[in-house]
Amino acid sequence: MKCPKCGSLEDKVLETRQSKEGTVIKRRRECLKCGYRFTTYERIEEEFITVVKKDNSVEPFDKEKIVRGIKLASTGRPITEQQIRQIADEIERYFIDEGKLKVTSAEIGDIVKSKLRSLDAVAFLRFASVCDNFQDIKDFESIIKEIEKEKKGEKSE
Repeated sequence: MKCPKCGSLEDKVLETRQSKEGTVIKRRRECLKCGYRFTTYERIEEEFITVVKKDNSVEPFDKEKIVRGIKLASTGRPITEQQIRQIADEIERYFIDEGKLKVTSAEIGDIVKSKLRSLDAVAFLRFASVCDNFQDIKDFESIIKEIEKEKKGEKSE
């Protein structure tokens, strides 16, 4: 820590206290060069994910948008609120763990589709139709054929 009086980088910590909430650490320090005493505060710097949308606009990552999208796609399906929240949490954790603080809406959509595909084919199809902007019945047919091939492959194994 740089001394505010003389600029020396050598100091010692005299006292350390944590805030009641546990979000801030207060340290009382003394410069070893000039003896000046000063206080520093340490806070956790949260990492914020930003999302680049299809129109190239940028907005903060909002896990609740993922939750709303999955809820809409899974209406009437046997998917619990807990499963939906778990998917959204896993997606957020994945980006943070990978250090990806700037992601595209398409990346998010692809991960949601992947998770829904293994969870519920109907919810996956509904989500994919919006995410991939299906234009006609042929778009649905091609995805349904892929799903059917996968299911046949699982049964033959």
